[in-house]
Amino acid sequence: MIGWGAGIERGDDSQLIVFISGYLYPNYPEFHFKTFSERFSQTKLFLRDNTGCQFRSGIPEVTENEQENVEFLRYIIRRVGAKRVTFVSGSVGSHPAVLWGHWIGVDDIHLVGPVTDYPSLLRTDRAAHPQFAQLIGEATKMVDTGYDYVNLRGFMSAHPDKVGSVDIYYSATDPIDNEQALNIADLPQVRSTVYFTGDHFRVPVFVLRRDPDLTDRINAPDIERPAELRRLGRAEPRDLGYASVRLD
Repeated sequence: MIGWGAGIERGDDSQLIVFISGYLYPNYPEFHFKTFSERFSQTKLFLRDNTGCQFRSGIPEVTENEQENVEFLRYIIRRVGAKRVTFVSGSVGSHPAVLWGHWIGVDDIHLVGPVTDYPSLLRTDRAAHPQFAQLIGEATKMVDTGYDYVNLRGFMSAHPDKVGSVDIYYSATDPIDNEQALNIADLPQVRSTVYFTGDHFRVPVFVLRRDPDLTDRINAPDIERPAELRRLGRAEPRDLGYASVRLD
């Protein structure tokens, strides 16, 4: 452990995989993706935040603000000497993953059920669920105080070539996840894997336990870059049988 909010497992240092936890339930404040990560031999960094701020006030016991978060990640990348840096996150963890990934310029980002637009999310029934009260309270403060990145679309549009690939995974039958994903799906660096069934809570289970696609992309020797695929006219959807891979 580096501090309560960060832990590292050394492996093949040529690639660093950073697993960024989403909302931590108070009764289960564990690092997300731990079981999923066991299939990878690369060096792995795990991050979590139990404050509901999603790392805007730092990584607990490691950093104290967003600038220090980025400095810490850059330090770890240099220390490991990774040639490829991969971020994996989901839900509200997608928000810091996108910001950090574009500020640093990582190679690939993988987001399951990403939250990309807080003002839109706050208008949904999900925001009224008592289980997420702490998180929603912090998100409301972000919106009310004019935080620059409450909607990620403008930020990502301004930096289309900072990240090689942003892969998003979500359900076609979850209206909230659809709205959040479609907010960024047509951007040059983004590719979508859209599952034909499921919702915000079931798709992650399927992606992490049964679908080989995410694992294969992380382990692939080369990154498929959505902007390049679009430029080459290779934007046709690919049917996996249970999902469609597409460039909107």
